[in-house]
Amino acid sequence: MSRAPEEEIGYLLKRLMHLFRHELEQRLREGATLSFANMVTLSGIAEEPGIAGAQLARRLMITAQSMAVLLRRLEEDGSIERRRDPGNRRADRWYVLPAGLERLQGARAAGSPVMTQMLSGLSGDEVSGLRGYLDRCVQSLEAGAQPVSKTVKAAR
Repeated sequence: MSRAPEEEIGYLLKRLMHLFRHELEQRLREGATLSFANMVTLSGIAEEPGIAGAQLARRLMITAQSMAVLLRRLEEDGSIERRRDPGNRRADRWYVLPAGLERLQGARAAGSPVMTQMLSGLSGDEVSGLRGYLDRCVQSLEAGAQPVSKTVKAAR
């Protein structure tokens, strides 16, 4: 039984992500002081300074509890700092500290050969096209996504 083209794309994306993460984790173990989870957490905070932990957890597709553990460890090692949200006393905002930026740059440098290897079979135009296609796929899904609370209310 063969897969429909849409299923094949989903399968290939999942396989690519698995291989990419495996190779990246191996490189990080060899040449950096961050795990993959710590690297993507730091990267998310660096890209959006002041992000709330719950929002970051949703973006990285992990549980709030797992995010809390990652944030606590990164805070303890001096990579990030927590600041209270002025609009919500129960919420925190997260910021990368200079030591965290240095660790993130080291992790990115260690992982860079994985990206180079992955894209080595594509021309520059193909890489640009791939990026554009993937970006449009993300935008299409984000545009159609509804917050969970609205979806739950509509189902009732």
